Amino acid sequence: MMRTSSLLRAAFGAAFVLLAGPLAMAEVYQAEGMASLEAGRVAARQAAIEDALRQIAITHQGGLQGSSEVNNGTVAAESLMLGPVSLPGKTRVISETQRDGLLFVTVQHDTDPPATPAEAAANNDKATAACQRSTLPPGRFLARRLVATYFAVEQPQQAADLGSISSWFPAELVRRLNRQRDVQALDAGNVTLFPDGKVQDPWQASDAVRDVGRREGVQFVLAGRIVDSAVTRKEPRAMVFGNGNEAQQGVYYTGPLAGLLGFSVRQVPVERRLVVEYWLYDAISGGVLLRDVLSQEARGDVHVDSARLFDTAVLAQSDYGRLIEQTLGGIADKLRDTMQCLPFTTRVARVEGDRVYLAAGALDGLAVRDRLLLYKPRPATEVRRLDGQVLGVPEQLIGDLEIEQVQPRFAVARLRNNSQQAATGDWVRFPVRPN
Repeated sequence: MMRTSSLLRAAFGAAFVLLAGPLAMAEVYQAEGMASLEAGRVAARQAAIEDALRQIAITHQGGLQGSSEVNNGTVAAESLMLGPVSLPGKTRVISETQRDGLLFVTVQHDTDPPATPAEAAANNDKATAACQRSTLPPGRFLARRLVATYFAVEQPQQAADLGSISSWFPAELVRRLNRQRDVQALDAGNVTLFPDGKVQDPWQASDAVRDVGRREGVQFVLAGRIVDSAVTRKEPRAMVFGNGNEAQQGVYYTGPLAGLLGFSVRQVPVERRLVVEYWLYDAISGGVLLRDVLSQEARGDVHVDSARLFDTAVLAQSDYGRLIEQTLGGIADKLRDTMQCLPFTTRVARVEGDRVYLAAGALDGLAVRDRLLLYKPRPATEVRRLDGQVLGVPEQLIGDLEIEQVQPRFAVARLRNNSQQAATGDWVRFPVRPN
């Protein structure tokens, strides 16, 4: 990535200034970031804003969202999994100055801005709204692409009445996500990220995630598993003339009077658990962006009549089916909110001179004259935690480009200021847009 002030100052022993606002409740932070103009002013402005926000994050959030390499006193690169830093609240640029080949940008960040009635009406979730404002061009949508893969069933004997839930569960998530114009989801429920079909550690699938991402041309990959669908409680029920579903789980009474008028007593399931774990991956780096476990329990009618082919009408007939539908809705909502809080990213599909073909177009929300930043990944230097979890792939900001032509599924852009040549497999994203 471009050299920024936090890195330059680390190399040369200088210090930065961070000011906290006078109000204890409404925290306002101010910091100055700087970046080299080597890759052009647009790219430099983005890098300087990120540098200032990163300085604020150190104080406000208590952690640095990246790491740097220093070789012989020279900063080589900085690692960030998701590129632009996004903090809750409002950010605005106070001033910009240029000298000695560097751009200096002073940023002020309000962590608790007052919401206007219009903002409150337009956005149900303040945090999501804030991150959307920082990543989306005004008045526009950008569709995040996702592919949903196989959901393994940990205890198949528990899910006998749920049919092929491993494939219809992700397929239904895709259907729900595609109701929104700002998501394009693909169903790959027959594709698993884990060759043996058994999930060990989610981050062990980073190579498979990147392969699926390249093949499908998506920004995100979804995977998961049905951890538990066991019956947790049964109660006796009297049955006459064989009423009820004979396929339903239960223990039948065959003692005295059992045959009289078809009378019988069975132990019927009345409570059942549903535990689902899922992971949202960054298809470019292979890192896990979101890991969540939902554990709920249904009471009442907890048997589902044949869900071999997914049918919402069938699910709605039982309490357990309605719990499954509720779980699907909650997962879909959280996935959408998470994706919208992350910068829109797409890949370079082809390069011809200074013309760059992008793997996204009008259907994804791109338009002529859009300006995007161009990044070059360094996958050979994958960043991992001590426990082996993939944190991301280091990237270098090499310039900016402007879209000249848009087709439904691809766009043609021209490189403007750049210090290196673009290549197939590089990626682009929109600059952060402070309020």
